[in-house]
Amino acid sequence: MKKVELPDYFSTLTKGEITLYIKKAYEQRLSAQEIDMLFNLHKYTDKLKVSYHGRTPCKTLIMESIDNESFVVRDYWHGGLFGKILRDIFWDSLRPLRELSICEAAGKSGIKTSEVIAIVKNRILGPIFKCRLVSKEITNAIDLMELLLNPEKNKLVVRKRQIINKVAKAVKEMHDAGIYHADLHLKNILVQSAPGGKDIVYIIDLDKSRQYEEISLHKRMRNIMRLDRSVEKMIRNNKDVFCQRSSFPISKTDKLRFLKEYLKTDNKSEKPLRYYLQSYKTSHNLHRLWWSVWDFRK
Repeated sequence: MKKVELPDYFSTLTKGEITLYIKKAYEQRLSAQEIDMLFNLHKYTDKLKVSYHGRTPCKTLIMESIDNESFVVRDYWHGGLFGKILRDIFWDSLRPLRELSICEAAGKSGIKTSEVIAIVKNRILGPIFKCRLVSKEITNAIDLMELLLNPEKNKLVVRKRQIINKVAKAVKEMHDAGIYHADLHLKNILVQSAPGGKDIVYIIDLDKSRQYEEISLHKRMRNIMRLDRSVEKMIRNNKDVFCQRSSFPISKTDKLRFLKEYLKTDNKSEKPLRYYLQSYKTSHNLHRLWWSVWDFRK
């Protein structure tokens, strides 16, 4: 796992208990009032428009001095049980810096992801912090969840094969760069409609992801199975929607196409493909059993 370092093209600014890490290119372009607003995001977030609902709402910030460009503000929260107790309180203020490091490594490897422009660390008391990350908004984009839930509206039938191949390629490039995504699911993959009808795939939210010198095939497939489980979960949570359709936009053939595209440059792909297809089946059977037990308990 690589050491976390602040890139030399970021500045470190401090005001009282607040530290702002900001990309120098934006520091030079933003007005003094907008820099001050970044320092005081905790006073503004309730007034910002919610643009995305994840573990916590992501909010849109408009910068007037740079042609009203849109940016996304995300608060860092704990997940699971810790999230219910500690919420957005952290003893380790390195978490956003780790995400920044991964995002920058991804960008240098040609992987499309969010461009982080600033990190805000607010010291509450001693080693206790609240942190926020500001990234440039990816415009004209839709996440895979929404794309699959509205296939006719988004012309998915026409674009499906192309999108599957591009998603597989993007995930493989991420793994080839040594990046293991901590939460690879449908809403963390965006498809952007570019001029000329071209689709561009972005992989976002690299929080708690890790970069290694090399990722094993087993770990790669664990990441892919996490993505596939999110498809299964989406189907389960939207039974009423999919029962009204003659077919679901992601079939077993589509999943096989994804795996073949991911593995096609590997001359040893045939054996791993058969092995991990079986792993898919076993993994999903276990998850379906758990979901059935959970529904029964309700």
